[in-house]
Amino acid sequence: MVTNALKHANDCLKYLSDLRDPAIFRFCAIPQIMAIGTLERCYNNIEVFRGVVKIRRGLTAKIMERTNTMADVYGAFFDFSRSLASKVPKDDPNARETLNCIDDIQRTCKASGLLARRRTFSIDSKRGHQTCLAIVVLILAIILALITFKL
Repeated sequence: MVTNALKHANDCLKYLSDLRDPAIFRFCAIPQIMAIGTLERCYNNIEVFRGVVKIRRGLTAKIMERTNTMADVYGAFFDFSRSLASKVPKDDPNARETLNCIDDIQRTCKASGLLARRRTFSIDSKRGHQTCLAIVVLILAIILALITFKL
């Protein structure tokens, strides 16, 4: 189903590139970016059969805040399609078709010439969590050392 949806991504990009009113553009672009983000999360994810699969609230907020131009749309589609490509297993019977769709999306994004002006959407925020965890552990170690020293 994801592969089928990806077949329509280039038509979506073409339609969005033809919109001229900024308010209408944002009204149409934000749901499309969220859709490809959701496709990326759903692809090869067993949680689809166990519950609801959504993109995180923080990423949703970034999408809503940062989507203003077609360069932002191309950047988001490029980032999500690149992430999706890394999830395609070689033994999948539809791998070739899925990768062809992803290549078409990336080719369209590159051909636009707007990728250099894009804002990236951080898809993987594990780096931020690791940094936060390291800071918390460091603070706890300092507090423990102070408490031990005073006793």
